[in-house]
Amino acid sequence: MPDRGRWRNAVNLLLCTAGAGGVVLGGWALHDTYTTHRNAEASRALITRACAGLVDPDAVMRLDGGTHRVVLGGDEPRTVGFEGIPDGCVLSRVEERHGREVQIRQFTLDIKGLPQERALHTVEDFPDEPFTTLALGSQGDMTARTRLPDRMPLGDGRLGDYGPDDVTVVARCEQPAEAGTTTLIVTATSPDTRDEAGDRPVLARLARRAAVGAAAEYGCRAQLPELPDRLPEPVVDLGPAAGDRSDSCGWYAAHLRTADGGSLPDRAAGVPLGGAAREEGCLLAVGPAATRRIHPTLGKEQRAHLDLDSVLRISSWWVRTRSYFGDDAAAFAVEAPGKRIPDPVAPGTAGRLGDVLHGSATCQGRPATLTMTVPYRYRSVLGARLDELFRAYATDAAARRGCTGLVLPPPE
Repeated sequence: MPDRGRWRNAVNLLLCTAGAGGVVLGGWALHDTYTTHRNAEASRALITRACAGLVDPDAVMRLDGGTHRVVLGGDEPRTVGFEGIPDGCVLSRVEERHGREVQIRQFTLDIKGLPQERALHTVEDFPDEPFTTLALGSQGDMTARTRLPDRMPLGDGRLGDYGPDDVTVVARCEQPAEAGTTTLIVTATSPDTRDEAGDRPVLARLARRAAVGAAAEYGCRAQLPELPDRLPEPVVDLGPAAGDRSDSCGWYAAHLRTADGGSLPDRAAGVPLGGAAREEGCLLAVGPAATRRIHPTLGKEQRAHLDLDSVLRISSWWVRTRSYFGDDAAAFAVEAPGKRIPDPVAPGTAGRLGDVLHGSATCQGRPATLTMTVPYRYRSVLGARLDELFRAYATDAAARRGCTGLVLPPPE
């Protein structure tokens, strides 16, 4: 380098160094871009192969903020083979965290059919608490918000339903398809959808497209409605149960207009009513103020077994109803502790299985199974009023859905 003076030489040296650094950095950036592109192309091919072309690979990769690297997921990787029902595929994204690669569930496609040997809908005897427990000494409100919201109908429910992190599309076959399948149920799940509300419409489109393709592959001729314009958030907040309600807890509001509230729930979380929904749910609960009012009115022995602090923080008082219609009505069972196989509930019957009451009816020639779950600790508070509650719920559901032949469980 010719001598052009100390400062000029220093500047030239700096420029040369910067240029060389830029070439290196540019090379790394180019390599990174190439690697990303290669991973994305490989991931698209993998998604197409794993899910048998039923879903748009780019839409799958855009879920949860997007990823460019997807691999088969799950302890036992599954791919769609159209060799029988159930079927499905599981995909995970690969991310680098703390210097190592980790796999995080990205997308699951489940294909099920009805009728099937195993129950599709199960309720646990000694069921999970639908509310988040509170810490010792907490003054929080346990029953203000549920962690297990009921499913929302897609439109009027003919197309299916959805939850916090999944969308289910139902294809009702005009004639029985492969292996006698009359209903094909396709569910698209992305675990982080609850944090990325914008993913729900994407999941819905993925589920509907997959249902159309799966129905064609399995020989299920079905007319699927279009997706609704809006997919509101699942209902997690419980509000006053009384008043004018047009949702799935409307039956209870109507009951309160003629019944003494007494020990009954004062809160409710209902979902929009879908006239053709395969499932309807309503969650009722007793708030802290009502709990403090009711507890002193209980008998001495009851109070000894129902510690007020525990009720307010850990084991709240609640009631949950779920109604199943059509093929889904014959796919309900109760999981009892210590039993490997759930106890099936046959359509046309009524009874009690632990914490679960169930009744039945016939709606437009199709079966309906009506269930009510009440944890034992609250059943002891309600006493004979439990039968009153179930009768009000079942009678309303049957009348609203045009059902006949209502069968109720005998009084306890």
